Amino acid sequence: MNKHDVRDAGQGLAYITDCTLATVTDLASKARPPKHELKRQISIAQQAIDWMDRFGVDYSKTRAADVKAGGGKVEDWAAQFKQQN
Repeated sequence: MNKHDVRDAGQGLAYITDCTLATVTDLASKARPPKHELKRQISIAQQAIDWMDRFGVDYSKTRAADVKAGGGKVEDWAAQFKQQN
């Protein structure tokens, strides 16, 4: 989803959630991610996905759809991006 595609509050929430999940991906892929910041971003993204589910927001064109397809937990989804040492 792109910022210029946002036309209503639901799409705005979907866009912001997609951006937050991009941040989760970036942080999780670092060799030494800032642990508390990663947890905070995961928590924010999870809450946003939960709200989108509750309010019936379409997020099919965002990373949130990948999270849901993988079981619905952002923390589990983020694990795929962690570097193996």
